[in-house]
Order: sequence, then C-alpha cells, then structure tokens
Amino acid sequence: MHRTATIRKVAKRGENDSGSSGPDSMFVVDLMEDGQIVQTRELPGKSKSYAEDVVENWNSGLIQLLID
Repeated sequence: MHRTATIRKVAKRGENDSGSSGPDSMFVVDLMEDGQIVQTRELPGKSKSYAEDVVENWNSGLIQLLID
C-alpha cells in the first residue's frame, strides 16, 4: 500500500451568508492510498504547517482510517 497526500487551499462554504469576519479560505488535505483518495480532511482555522503535519502523519502511518 502506497500512501500519499496533497494539500489544497479552498474557499470556505457559506462564509458570505454567515456574516463571519473570519478567513475566507481553509486548507484541505486529500489522503490517498495507491493513487485513490480515501479521505478528505477539511482544516478550517488551521495553518499550512498544521496541514503539512497531517500529510507527514498520514505518510508515516500515524493516521489510520476509521472503517464502519
């Protein structure tokens, strides 16, 4: 099993409707196994450094997926 992950920065949904004055974008990490996305984690309010830590933890096997 080959694990990889990518970081994206995306616009937050519904930000204009809520009247919130917070940031209008957030980082998202796509967790992949064998080239297929197995989970996407939205990280509102988290830094790029935090997103990079998620990638590192996924690649090293520290993050495990919960299977129902």
